[in-house]
Amino acid sequence: LHLEHEHGAFFLKGRASTLEVFHTEDVEEDTVGKESKPTKKPFFLLHRGQSTEFDVIFKPTLAQRLEGKICVSLGDTYLTLIELVGEGHMDEFTLDGLKEDTQERNAKSSLKKDIIDGKGGEAAKVEQGRGRCLITCPCRRTFTITNRSRTKVMRFEWEADAPFQFSPKVGHLRPRRAKAITVTLKSDVPATFRRHLVKCKVTRINFELPRRKVPDWDDQMSIVTWKDTTRKDLAARWPKKDKVVETAPEPAHTVVEDSSQEAEVYLSAVVAYTKFKLNTIVVQLKDTLPFQTRTATFRMHNTGKVALEYSWVEAADSEAVKKPYSTSLMR
Repeated sequence: LHLEHEHGAFFLKGRASTLEVFHTEDVEEDTVGKESKPTKKPFFLLHRGQSTEFDVIFKPTLAQRLEGKICVSLGDTYLTLIELVGEGHMDEFTLDGLKEDTQERNAKSSLKKDIIDGKGGEAAKVEQGRGRCLITCPCRRTFTITNRSRTKVMRFEWEADAPFQFSPKVGHLRPRRAKAITVTLKSDVPATFRRHLVKCKVTRINFELPRRKVPDWDDQMSIVTWKDTTRKDLAARWPKKDKVVETAPEPAHTVVEDSSQEAEVYLSAVVAYTKFKLNTIVVQLKDTLPFQTRTATFRMHNTGKVALEYSWVEAADSEAVKKPYSTSLMR
């Protein structure tokens, strides 16, 4: 097989079944003349009724349409078997650190017969997050939102309500910068969330002041000030001050028309109590001589839907039971 393509965007990879039909011949050495015969190229040999599989991988480096083809060599003849068509696409922003939602991607994709057609980057618009959490315990997952444009400033805002909390929920993204986003889920009752849709609205903005004079901003940034109080302390030389923490105001800006985009994130989570089962409640060790060691084994099984975190602690009221033991002299 021969892969013809430009810009190195397509890759051909054999599967396990491919190794079974792959053959090669080593160089044979003439023991008399010490000369080598020409090496035969590696080849695939399929007997009648036999088949094999290959994976075609599309990894574009350019945001444009790319083409290629897979040819087969039968002796000195090249035959074109498959045409490859792919389109590299670059998003201005991406969500990184989440699993690709293959269910949504497959629903939106359409493949023409006998043509492999791919669009790189589309998966960044539909992502999914999964988690298993204990009741009353916060469960957190972190990913990043990245501005991949070279010159544009973007504003993002998560349209999410309880019980899912995004931090930061609103913020600005400078060109070629990224921010970590933390999703927190906390529930006081058992709950199951399956593909809970959360949208993130992203728009391009222009600052009213020169960009170099505008600080970075999101709703988790704060300003600390100290304000005078009316309380009096005769022993103090200066008036007392209270520490005041306020959310930093959002820098003045205007939204660029027709620049709004949306990213969809599907959140799945299970909130439940921990459950476990022991195969015994009493461990009876056989009589053991002093300074010797005896070991017993028991099994603990997690029967719940969430991870079981545990540690062994000796009960405060437990005491070693002392039993008399006999000694006998050897004669």
